[in-house]
This record gives sequence, C-alpha cells and structure tokens, in this order.
Amino acid sequence: MGSHEISQVLCFLQGFDAFRADDTLCDVVLVPGDSGDTFPVHRVIMASCSDYFKAMFTGGMREQEMREIKLHGVTKLGLKNIIDFIYTSKVCLDMGNLQDTLEAANFLQVMPVLSFCNQLLSSEITIDNCVEVERIAADLHLEDVQLNIGEFVSQNLSALVESGRYLQLSKTSMAVALSSNSLKGFSEMELYHIARGWLDHDPPSRRCHVHALMRHIRFPLMSPSELMQISQEDEEEGESMMRSDAACVNLLLEASNYQMMPFMQPALQTERTQIRSDDTHILALGGVMRQQLVVSRELRLYDGNTGHWRALKPMEVPRYQHGVALLGGFLFIVGGQSTYDTKGKTAIDSAYRYDPRFDKWLQIASLNEKRTFFHLSMLKGKLYAVGGRNASGEIDTVECYDLRRNEWTNVSNIKEPHYGHAGTVHGDLMYISGGITRDTFQKELWCYDPVADAWARRADMKELRGLHCMCTVGDRLYVMGGNHFRGSSDYDDVLACEFYSPEADQWTVVAAMSRGQSDIGVTVFNGQVYVVGGYSWNSRCMVDIVQRYDPERDEWDRVFNVLEPLGGIRACTMTVHLPEGSVDEAQMPEGPLPTAKS
Repeated sequence: MGSHEISQVLCFLQGFDAFRADDTLCDVVLVPGDSGDTFPVHRVIMASCSDYFKAMFTGGMREQEMREIKLHGVTKLGLKNIIDFIYTSKVCLDMGNLQDTLEAANFLQVMPVLSFCNQLLSSEITIDNCVEVERIAADLHLEDVQLNIGEFVSQNLSALVESGRYLQLSKTSMAVALSSNSLKGFSEMELYHIARGWLDHDPPSRRCHVHALMRHIRFPLMSPSELMQISQEDEEEGESMMRSDAACVNLLLEASNYQMMPFMQPALQTERTQIRSDDTHILALGGVMRQQLVVSRELRLYDGNTGHWRALKPMEVPRYQHGVALLGGFLFIVGGQSTYDTKGKTAIDSAYRYDPRFDKWLQIASLNEKRTFFHLSMLKGKLYAVGGRNASGEIDTVECYDLRRNEWTNVSNIKEPHYGHAGTVHGDLMYISGGITRDTFQKELWCYDPVADAWARRADMKELRGLHCMCTVGDRLYVMGGNHFRGSSDYDDVLACEFYSPEADQWTVVAAMSRGQSDIGVTVFNGQVYVVGGYSWNSRCMVDIVQRYDPERDEWDRVFNVLEPLGGIRACTMTVHLPEGSVDEAQMPEGPLPTAKS
C-alpha cells in the first residue's frame, strides 16, 4: 500500500473516530461486564475488525436488533483499549492493562491486538513476573508466550532457583528447562536436585510428575558414584520417589547399562546421553608444518562469535593424513601418520574416539592394517576405512569398524589400490572419488553398498585429481581442490570444482576455487562448505587459509585462517562445550620430530 492510500485510510478512521466521540451515527452501545459505563460505536466498524461482532451483527443473533449489549466476558479497561484500536489502529499497552486487553482481544477475536499483547508479554518477562506471565499465557492458551517462558526459564534458571521462584513454575516450564541444551553452569546432579526440590514443594499434587521431569535429567552423564548417591538418598527418604516409580527405576538402569558399555555408547544415544550444549562449531585437528617437519596433535574449534580459535583436549598422538568421522555425537580419528614422510611408510593403525561431553579421548581397537592417505566414512552406524598406503605400498583393502564388538573386519576390497582419494556418504551408500593408482591420478567414482558388500562404478569426474576433498550437501556430492600432474612430472593445483548427482549419475561444474588446496580438511557448517588448510602446489607451500563455498549462490570467499599452515589437516563440525580462553598462536612442540628415511 502506497503512502497516499495509507493517508486516505487514516483520514477515514479519524472521521469515524470523531463521529464516535460525539455519538454521531452510532447505532449500538457496548457495556463492559464489570461496570455500567457505556461505549457508543458503529456496528459496521466493529464487525469489520472483530469476528465476534461480525457473527453477532450479521448472523441472525438477537443482539442484531438490540440497541445496548452487555459484554460479560470483557472489562471496562479491556473494552476501551479494543475500541480505541479499532478506530485508531493504535493501542496503549503496559503490564498494568495487559491482561484486561488480552482477555478482551481473545474474547472479541481481534487478532492484531492479540498479536501485540503476545509480543509485549514475551518481551517483558522478568524473574519477578515470570510466574504471573506463565499463568496468563496458560489461561489464554498463548502458545508463543509459553514457548518464550520456557526459553526464559532455561536461560535464567540459576536466578530462579536462587530466588525460590522456580518452585511456583508449572510442570511444563520445568520440563522445558530441564530438557534444554542451552542450560549452562549446572551439573546433571544439580539439575536432579532442582527437579527434586520442585517435586517436594507440593508432593500431593506433583508426585504424579516425577517421571515427566526426571526423564529430562541426563543420568547417563553422571558418575557411577553420583548414581549410587541418588539411590541411597532415595532409599533413606521415608517415601522413595525414584524407586517407587518403575519408569524412574528404568532411567537409573539405563544410565548404569550405558556406562558399562563404553565402546557401544555411540549406538546407544538418547536424549539423555546427548551433550548438554548448543555450541556447534568447526573443529580442526592434526596436520603437519612442512617447514619445521612438526606434526600437530591439537584439536581446536573456531569460535565464529569472537573470531578466535579455542583449544580442546589434544589428541593422544600427533597425526596427519588421518581419517575422521562422526558417529552418535562422538569424533573418531583413525590411522594417518605421526612422522613426516611423503611416501606413507610411517603409516599408523591406532584409533581414538573423542567424547565432547567430557573433553576426553578413548583408545579403540586399532586397524588390522596400517594406513595413511586413505578415506574414513560413517555409514549405517559403522566406520569404513578405504584404501590408502603404508610401508608395503598402495593398498586396496577396506575395513569396517563394528563398535558393538570394538573390532575391525575386512569387507570387499575396492577394485584397485587407491591412495589420496576422497569420499562421502549419501543415503545408505559411500562414494569414493579420484585419488592415485599406480602413480596415476584418477577421475573414477566408485560407490559402495554395505548391504550387498559390493562396489560399483559410477560416472567419471570431469577432472583428474588426488588429495582433494569431497562432501555432501543435500543431494549433491561436491568434489573440491586437490592436484594432478602438469605435463609429465610436475604437480598443479586443481582449482575446478564439480558436483555429482546420484539420481542422474552425472557431474556438473561449479565455481572454481580462487586458490589451490590439497591434502585438506573439509566440513559442512550451516549448509556451506569450508575447505581448511592444506598445501598449494602452485605456491609450493602449506597454507593457513579457509575458503568457504556457498552452494546456493555458487560463490567462494575467504573467511578465516587456521593458526599455522598445516597439510594433512582434518576438519569436522560438532557440538561441544565451549572452552575458556582462546588460542591466538600456534602451540607446537619445540624442534622438529624425526623424519623417516625414504
């Protein structure tokens, strides 16, 4: 609507409001339920803005002919505000008149005022009034406000507990808060005691809500001694709360069973075993600094809010050219090498799992075969390590890690020995692209079906490439970076990028990278692809750059840097507890590590 039309409408409203002020052409008088005050209005104006009055004045109801109508569900204050809004499109709201106005808007079905009241109510929630706001929202079924109350309680639980006001909150708000991943500063034991305090505040009416609250306490994240303490405290009480509820007993059993099976935990994830955090970030791990021949064991996250890197617990062993995969909220790192060696002769077989809930590493079963320059994928709850190289040369074997047994077993080999290839998962299939076979760069794409335990050839990429990266965004499998031969012996960065469509079995060229990166980390974060670190053959050096690709715009940009130029670095995106402090410069060991003799 243009400014001319808006001024016309305002002029029209002003005219009717002037008529209302001196009772000109008014054809009905409204009387609020709580007083004898009268409000002369025009039926047609009221019916045009209120579904309630529209039904009353046009639906054949007896009020259609009445000169004066008593509105028993509306107060004088609420009715005045609604009429003022209808005639002026303005409403004066504050916490003093909000409930009256809300109830009138709800009763008379004046939706814009209802929306304004919702917004004000949501924006004015405080520690002092949140219990009252929650009651109003519940009485009038204001779902948006109820959601905002839940969010407010989650963010302010500490102050609500300190003031004791949490004891007056509803079961719904308590459950929302206790299930929230954004709760910070509480141990699960403390949250258990908060839930217990709320339940004990009014046992007769709240006893029935024990499981409704306790199901949101993450008992599996407690220590065994804390679980024992809960059982003992419960036993010592006159009336046990947890043990008298079968569903609550199962919560404690679930926690005990979970803790007894550490290797299986990624397959046993529930809402109670998740990390209680909503901090999801890009992580970078490992890599080698070529100038110093130093291999990194650092695990760091990039905090986009501050522009700083933060340190998580370093890996047990320094490594680069390793495989990384996420499963059940855990990070797995497998193989690679701990010593600088361009031939892969110092490949290792060790494997570890990082638990972001406790910032801890756990060693898992080692590979059957040492491998570096290989690919690791998570597929249908298992890990697959494909190809690579070691002291014996290029390898074609594929190993599958079953976390239920904590062991690696061999599955069907890839058709030829490969190293320097890249891979990704789409649906229930794993795709492996490019790489190097018998010293020759490849453009082949292979697809592995774990159910059939079989490999199948798919359409070739448009470019030969190795030491590149591959990732999935929606139904597109992107291939980026890497290098290939220029002429007969020299290497060249591959700047061209392309994506594969599994449904069409075809490749499509997309925007090229502005700078070459090989032997890199790649991760997808918020629908965009981040290519991390690596080596540029055209520049003949390791790089510290991070390039970002936007699939929707088909555009690249430079975003931030890693702390040092690292090749063989790996990256992922995961939810962690944000550590204190930042790392603003490299923290590498002094002096070079020993190198392998070629």
